[in-house]
Amino acid sequence: MKFNGIVTYQLQDYARPMVGRSVQVNSLCFTKRDWKANVASEAKAHLLVFTPDAKENGNEGVKAYLESGEAADIDKGYKTSIREQWWVIPSIKLSDALFLRRNNLYPKFVLNEAGAYTTDTMHRVFIKDGVNKKAFVASYYNSLSFAFAEILGRNFGGGCLELMPSEVGGIYLPYREENEKIFDTLDRMLRRKASADEILDYTDEIILRQGMGLSEEEVKLARSIWHKIINRRLTRETLEKSMEKKKTEKVKHMQLNFLDLFEQYDLEPIIQNSMVREDIELEYNTRSIVHNLPIDLAKNLLICNVKKDNWEQYLDGSAKIYYTGKKFPTTVALNKLYYFMPYLSGKGIRDLYYIKIARLGYRKEGQANEDKNDLRLVFEIERVGQLFDDYKKVKLEIWRTFTDTTLDKLLC
Repeated sequence: MKFNGIVTYQLQDYARPMVGRSVQVNSLCFTKRDWKANVASEAKAHLLVFTPDAKENGNEGVKAYLESGEAADIDKGYKTSIREQWWVIPSIKLSDALFLRRNNLYPKFVLNEAGAYTTDTMHRVFIKDGVNKKAFVASYYNSLSFAFAEILGRNFGGGCLELMPSEVGGIYLPYREENEKIFDTLDRMLRRKASADEILDYTDEIILRQGMGLSEEEVKLARSIWHKIINRRLTRETLEKSMEKKKTEKVKHMQLNFLDLFEQYDLEPIIQNSMVREDIELEYNTRSIVHNLPIDLAKNLLICNVKKDNWEQYLDGSAKIYYTGKKFPTTVALNKLYYFMPYLSGKGIRDLYYIKIARLGYRKEGQANEDKNDLRLVFEIERVGQLFDDYKKVKLEIWRTFTDTTLDKLLC
């Protein structure tokens, strides 16, 4: 939660330091100063740890906050509904270190000096007594450990690498207490965003060559293995997509990297629209009435193919959510999307919806079988009305799945 929300609802007694997103961790050591910087940037940097009696004995702000959650049906979600008290989070523990669950170039391992709680975007790592914590974390940053992470992890969604706890535990870690000496230098390199190869050039010499006694050829082999696997992971989606394209296609539609969006927005709204009110309608020369629908012809429209097993909610106009597939084109400007039209295969388009919120989400989110390995774009939509008397066929220009246009172009 953001700090202003803590103050508004007087939740200070229940607020704990938290790091919830990978973009909030850009170092080897997450310090109290880093956490305060996140608070100052208005990031969500607090975890609310309510006690079971908070609803009954909390102050007025606490009660108002919990009541607002119930009004928004937060208590009816899958995870909250199975708790004894929906506002009490189970398994609250502070860990010595944090291992990022989803990553792009390489998984990050961070010392939790700030004593911050985390969400399920990071794995909690508890280091045994007697083990030098700084040396333990620093020992991970070498070509051999990076190669193990690639081999043990799984990739999805445009090349994103994910490691689960059992997979993290299988990573070979050439721990030596002497590796503490490189901790501060490595921390500075990560903070200034040094490249992975620059970091490994420094650490491989100390950890693998001097520490483990590997030969120069063996170190180069470990690095080449890591390079080969990561390059295959990061280029696989692009290669598969390029093979599907027609040679005559002029526009190159690359796949959107959901991981980049996740690091920037997490599961928060990417866009949040509102319908233009009638009292300000005159400000827009582009406003028009089509089939008795007040619409803005200049607004961006995304036409999306809908699978036949999802037709019913669009035929009766009850659809509230649209999930994209695993692929979404980078050529679509998400920050400009406003309207949405479902394309029913063999029929075409007819009904117009407006996009209230575009965000990231998971397939079958909120259900018992929610799949957090399947990140998707989610459009929360609301039906405006019927734009055409009958279904009209149009060409789906991108991967036979999407057409990015405006209402003006569609209707001309």
